[in-house]
Amino acid sequence: MNWSSRRTRVRALVVAIAVLALAVRLVGLGARVAHQDEARVAYWAYRYMETGVYWYRPIVHGPFLTIVDSHVFALLGASDFSMRLVVAVVGGLLPLAALLFGDRLRGSETLVLALVLAANPVLLYYSRFYRNDLLLAGFMLVAFGFFVRAYDRDRPLHLYLGVAFFALAFTTKENALVYPVTWLGALALLADRRLLMRTHSPTQALRNATRRIRTGLGRWWLHLALGVVLFVGIVVFFYAPRGQAAGAEPTLGATLADPTLLPALIEEALVGSWHAFVGQWGSGSGDAYLDTASALWSVLGAGAPLLLGFSVVGFLADRYTGERPRDVVAFSFFWGAASALGYPVIVDNPFPWEVIHVIVPLAVPAAVGLALVARIGLSRLRISLAHSRVDRDAIVAIVAALVLVLAAGQVAVSAYDTSYANPQSADNELVQYAQSSSEMKPLLGELQRVVRANDGTDVLYYGDDPDFDGDELYAPDPGSHLTPTAGNGWFERLPFAWYLEGDGARTNSTSDAAAVRRAVQGADRPPIVIAFGPSEACSEEYDNAADIEQYLDGYERHEVQRFLFDSGCTISSMVVYVDEDSASSPANSSATRAPSPALSPS
Repeated sequence: MNWSSRRTRVRALVVAIAVLALAVRLVGLGARVAHQDEARVAYWAYRYMETGVYWYRPIVHGPFLTIVDSHVFALLGASDFSMRLVVAVVGGLLPLAALLFGDRLRGSETLVLALVLAANPVLLYYSRFYRNDLLLAGFMLVAFGFFVRAYDRDRPLHLYLGVAFFALAFTTKENALVYPVTWLGALALLADRRLLMRTHSPTQALRNATRRIRTGLGRWWLHLALGVVLFVGIVVFFYAPRGQAAGAEPTLGATLADPTLLPALIEEALVGSWHAFVGQWGSGSGDAYLDTASALWSVLGAGAPLLLGFSVVGFLADRYTGERPRDVVAFSFFWGAASALGYPVIVDNPFPWEVIHVIVPLAVPAAVGLALVARIGLSRLRISLAHSRVDRDAIVAIVAALVLVLAAGQVAVSAYDTSYANPQSADNELVQYAQSSSEMKPLLGELQRVVRANDGTDVLYYGDDPDFDGDELYAPDPGSHLTPTAGNGWFERLPFAWYLEGDGARTNSTSDAAAVRRAVQGADRPPIVIAFGPSEACSEEYDNAADIEQYLDGYERHEVQRFLFDSGCTISSMVVYVDEDSASSPANSSATRAPSPALSPS
């Protein structure tokens, strides 16, 4: 390796940045209590590991995390750490994507791009969060980088790699469909700019472009056709139903046994999944545009203010200075700007993780802007040192250094505060409402220990007032909890279902307070009882802990929040009762067990 080469040094530094980014993401990865969304999707990945049954249901989003994490759970066990590991690894390695643009960016810009992808507070926070958005945006950036590299270096391998990452992006989340639209729009704006830059007529420019496209298709048609096959193959593999109990057919296993089913499998994986997607997410946002935009843009302002500002600086500087604007900088800016304006239209809810799809493309022009400030500062510093006096050049160098130091400090402080100091705080703009409370973590560890030490029914859930929508802890059909979207009595149990049932807890439930009394006084006394807590935010009557408190002598009472706080009659408060004798008993291991049938009211 030639260390005297600038390109080699840049590559080594980018790799070092990626290693550091990965380490930062793995530190304390399992410390935060699972968000409701994390617990929900991780629970299904765990059940898929157990049952081998899967078919696409849009409410869980794409199959990538479910299928990949099932193998991670089989290898490492199910935990908050292993749940988030795949996303953390992808987020940590994302700075390596900067190397794909090495032919289009300066060495300093490539380094800064890697730093931005590694350190942005939003990307850091959601690299440590079990959701598909970071994967989708990361895979698309890598795909774009490989497509650019295939064009620049005329290598089919880069095209295939780009197609592979593009296809993987489509297996993560449904808004992958937005990316080709924004890319086509960005290409249209680039084409328009090229026409304006031509000295000859627009008609002649169009003829020249058409001729180049025809020539390219003539040389690359076979690789493009194989790329389509590769894309379909990857998408079909992930979206194919699995297991004999799957709710769609044919399954992947049946097709491997009978290859004549392949056309039907492709149709189900592509067309069937499309119909399911449209049925769930086809309506887009039902809220007013400005309300949704305000919610998303406030997150951008809190988590990426400098990135937004420097992306504008980088785009304008590249466009209006130098010999020729660079397409990759303009394309990325158009892509990010279109996402910022378009996502308020398409998202079902303005959740903070949606802004990832704005930040990742804007990282490219932001890196150009930051690197420009650094170059100006260094060049003026050299001039000032050469003259050995404090002059205007020295002042410019000092200002540039202050800008960079303040930018680095703001990012570092924000990243630490949002991801490590206050990752569950309601004051953290990146925390979505369904984040469970921090005090729940030690209690959950105690509950898991109690479950492992117990031989009978482990957990008894109480509550389901027929006149109240939102207290359904009673499950009349617990078998429905084995596959999405699950029946009654499951969603309200989150995140407990992930921690307890995913840890092999034997559960039972009832909507009758008298049944709780009989259970805790019987031979199979459950060591854990869970009910909703009373709430001052809701004036309606619903089943809660006050109904059963009198029967739970000998139980320790713990109150936790399954959301950030009670919101009207969306009840966050949960009361967990732990048998004092079980809490003081030593733990032992127990095998995973199936849920018990529900208790009958009487």
